[in-house]
Amino acid sequence: MKVTVLGAAGEIGRSAIQLTTSISNILMDYGISFSKNEPKFPIPVSSKELDAILLTHAHLDHSGGIPIFYVSAKPRLIATKITIEISELLIKDLIKLSSYYLPYESLELTNMIKSAKPISINANFKLKDLSVQLLNAGHIPGSSMFFIEGDGKKLLYTGDFNTINTKMLHGAQINFPSLDAIIIEGTYATIEHEDRTKIEHDFISSVNEVVSNGGIVVIPAFSVGRAQEVLCVLHQYNVRGKIYIDGMAKDASNIFLDNPDFFRDYSLLLEAHKRAIWVNSWSERKKACKEPGIIIAPAGMLKGGNVRFYVKKTARNEKNAIFLVSYQVEDTPGAMLMKNGTYNFRGKTEKVNAKVKWFDFSSHCGNKELLHTIRMTGAKKVILVHGDKNKLEKFKKVLQDEKIAEDIIIPDAGEEISL
Repeated sequence: MKVTVLGAAGEIGRSAIQLTTSISNILMDYGISFSKNEPKFPIPVSSKELDAILLTHAHLDHSGGIPIFYVSAKPRLIATKITIEISELLIKDLIKLSSYYLPYESLELTNMIKSAKPISINANFKLKDLSVQLLNAGHIPGSSMFFIEGDGKKLLYTGDFNTINTKMLHGAQINFPSLDAIIIEGTYATIEHEDRTKIEHDFISSVNEVVSNGGIVVIPAFSVGRAQEVLCVLHQYNVRGKIYIDGMAKDASNIFLDNPDFFRDYSLLLEAHKRAIWVNSWSERKKACKEPGIIIAPAGMLKGGNVRFYVKKTARNEKNAIFLVSYQVEDTPGAMLMKNGTYNFRGKTEKVNAKVKWFDFSSHCGNKELLHTIRMTGAKKVILVHGDKNKLEKFKKVLQDEKIAEDIIIPDAGEEISL
């Protein structure tokens, strides 16, 4: 069995792992990342040689490159039902809004969806000489990890995962026989998350304070997963004020509501969805900015989407607040806002008077959870991906110092690893 790391090597984004035996050839994820707004793809692979593509979840840094394989072939795509549906939504939006060249069009996306085979969480299936099981990853609805046996080896690919329960989802359960290898993400490899309940209490207290003083809270959030999680938190704690939601979150929420089995507390999601005021027009956007309340809108890093309108309308008033709840990649507008308290308005950088806070509503494991996962699996070989290279190096040293693992690899793009 051989693993080839095609992407997410020492970086966050464009995840892609190829797994081959003498008989099988499968791909796990094939995402994109953005550099100066242009998509970057993983190392190319011949689509005609693939037996199947396994997709952990719908986020574009894991799914966004997959349609390219349906230009000249139609490999089987395996994922959960909700992952397939959300992937179609996100990639369709990418094609529609892209102002740059993409190596595929709507036809390839259609062929991708037609080739998709939905598999349930905990289901087992065979791919030639490989036995594969999908397991809940706890990252976003429908996200999965892949436990693979073949060639006398046992491997776990985590994709993005979270072992902590959230309002919407059960955390991933780490209960495996001794593994030969684990391919594990390291987004937060050097960061320990605060207690989730404390984060929620601090968040609600801060929101209520702003709204009670006549202010507007703008919450930039990813449309898939984070927007709905924040909505559920706001509703469960009976937060003051109206809750407006803009952008693609409505379409994603409708898909979620059609798939109740994926949720820890479906009734909470349903009730929160009913409470929200869904914004569909510019007149409704302007109305939302005229009274105290809460506005949830994409994009989570402030790079695009309708949140830019809301920030422009609210940022100059110190009564208002911008509460970040998503991971902020370096050099994005959200990261600059956190670091400097500034935002670029049509080419002019201005100081933001509104309160700016970041709340760690992460859907990724932190340092403690990653260490626990590796301990529990007893993996002989640990392959660290989907993380900043310097932070992964620090994490590797901790693994070595605490004697949790010995054979630890931080691969380069294109590196082949024999199991």
